[in-house]
Amino acid sequence: MKANYLFIMNPVSGANAERETIKKKLQIELGDSVIHIIETRGKDDISLIKEHLENNPWKAIIAGGGDGTIRMIAKAARGFDVPIGIIPMGSANGLARCLGVDEISTAVAAIKNGKTRNLDIININNELCLHLSDFGFNASLIRKFDNEDERGMISYFKSSLKQFTEMKPYHFEIKINGKTEQTQARMLVVANGDKYGTGAIINPVGKIDDGIMEIISLNPEGFDDMVAMSFDLFRGTLDESDDVKIWSGREAEIINLDKADFQIDGEVMDTPDQVSISCQANQQKFFSQH
Repeated sequence: MKANYLFIMNPVSGANAERETIKKKLQIELGDSVIHIIETRGKDDISLIKEHLENNPWKAIIAGGGDGTIRMIAKAARGFDVPIGIIPMGSANGLARCLGVDEISTAVAAIKNGKTRNLDIININNELCLHLSDFGFNASLIRKFDNEDERGMISYFKSSLKQFTEMKPYHFEIKINGKTEQTQARMLVVANGDKYGTGAIINPVGKIDDGIMEIISLNPEGFDDMVAMSFDLFRGTLDESDDVKIWSGREAEIINLDKADFQIDGEVMDTPDQVSISCQANQQKFFSQH
């Protein structure tokens, strides 16, 4: 009996040639299988995906897009025992990178090999977070990037240069593990995954399936501190920096005292005054190369 795969693709992600290459590679590598392709529409996509999941037996979901697309597909797949394979097609594919599927060939290989991990999810004000959310610098960068006409890493880099000139600290109150902490940060991260799509290791002490989340406060004071922190990010030694604080736990509350921008898995949200956070262990099955 042929295996059925549901390939959900964001038509905005990737070039046309890349999308055709992915389709052909999947068909070759997955052999005698049926690959049913649907494209997201930007409206009622969760209902569309649920309808397909309810009406057909699927061996797996193949998700083509960036972190925001993957998050939306995971929300639709909650309650269905179907593993998800990621084809990284976004501007920054952080969750895919955490799973060792940072290019098309390794992504297809992970699906073919069938190795999976049961990932934690983070509930933030009843919104699902699979990878990383943050206040401040990065969220403001994503807001700027979303307003640009260009896509891709070059445009993302241009937006980051603009954002560096406006980088400022924000004040937060964090309640975690029975304690209340006051912190000032240019970026405050709620982390399930360990790295961004660039490869920068933002959460060197965390794992995506350990049942615990991290809250990371980054507050470099000047240019030299930012350069030193950049080296730490790519060496995986951020926890050794004097400008970084890390808290680990299963539940937390954060009060956003200065109304810093906020994003979840690459999607800028309405600016919250406060968020309630809980980490729920081993909730969603993903194909992985690790």
